[in-house]
Amino acid sequence: MPFHPPREPLATLPTPLHPLAGLSDHLGGPRLFIKRDDLTGFAFGGNKVRKAEFFLAEARAAGSDTLITCGGVQSNHCRVIAAAAARSRMGCHLVLSGQRPRALTANVWLDRLFGAELHFVASRADRAPTMETLSRELEADGRRPSVIPLGGSTPLGAYAYVEAVREFASQGRTLGIEAAAIVHASSSGGTQAGLLVGSRFANLRTRVIGVSADETAHDLTRMVEEIAQPLADRLELPRPRKEEIEVLDDYV
Repeated sequence: MPFHPPREPLATLPTPLHPLAGLSDHLGGPRLFIKRDDLTGFAFGGNKVRKAEFFLAEARAAGSDTLITCGGVQSNHCRVIAAAAARSRMGCHLVLSGQRPRALTANVWLDRLFGAELHFVASRADRAPTMETLSRELEADGRRPSVIPLGGSTPLGAYAYVEAVREFASQGRTLGIEAAAIVHASSSGGTQAGLLVGSRFANLRTRVIGVSADETAHDLTRMVEEIAQPLADRLELPRPRKEEIEVLDDYV
């Protein structure tokens, strides 16, 4: 039976699909649209809200009382998970790579406002082992933690963008369009994996082009593949091949 995990609604959906008429004219003719996932609404929005719906439902089903995740000091993913934990009356621990700022500002200020406990580590490599250590310590204290990997980039998190493609495809049918390509920022690979598998699931002939935020094309391609292939297996779809994963890393 195809994968269909539970979700706990957080986002305001569907997000709008807006035409970019001025940019289209400036570039000389391509018909461009922007999918406004900055308007998902919960905890100031962004693409991480869609993923949080599935991680929160999974944690609740497991009887968890604490969420643990990681990111950079100003991580959007961490902000959303902290807010989701507060909404659900769960504890939250965030492992943040980088120096503790002298003053808490922007997302890290919101993390504390939402009640998260902050743990600063020296490097990105320290984040995963620190989360595992925290999980063991919390379990020893009688808590029931759930660990959410960086960026929510797992097959479960990526599934949120399978659902997003279904939403996008429905909007496209209303407008009488099928996108030739989806271009998006790609970092830990989960959103791109979901868009790639979701396009296949929705029977779209749409290229998915990730613009790397911080990884080489080689490394990000591997990361997307490692998430997309098991997700395709769960949805009983053919596995995406490495050559189908398009990544631009000119800005890295």
